[in-house]
Amino acid sequence: MININMANTKFKSFQFPFEKGKIREFANAIYDPNPIYRDSQYAKSQGFSDVIIPPTFPMTALFHVESDNIVLEVMQKLGMDPIKSVHGEIEYTYERPICAGESLRGEINIGNIYEKAGKRGGTMTFVELEIKLFDTTDRLVAIVRNTFIEKG
Repeated sequence: MININMANTKFKSFQFPFEKGKIREFANAIYDPNPIYRDSQYAKSQGFSDVIIPPTFPMTALFHVESDNIVLEVMQKLGMDPIKSVHGEIEYTYERPICAGESLRGEINIGNIYEKAGKRGGTMTFVELEIKLFDTTDRLVAIVRNTFIEKG
């Protein structure tokens, strides 16, 4: 049973460097040839300090936190059953672009937890997992919201 009292709680903090080589690898992995993710001179000609990250790149931060699998760790703390759970959606919100060479402070938070009746009976429990990224002045740069669903 999911512990709904963990809603809106801070789970873990981390520091995450945005490295040019990793940005290029990610762009290669998603088959995006845009030079804004690869060529420093091109990115600078577009007004950035260096190459910028592709929109879905912040998810890689989850793989650089001390835990082997932060999502499973959160599910375990919440009492979620991974066998009965699925990924529902993901949403990215940016306050500004993120450039190579930045190191941002990240916070992993458990967001809203709510229930809905399933169409085939039972109750589905929705859990939002948020990653918030802050710059060196503690200004919010981006939020990644993942919604996981445990089927009834």
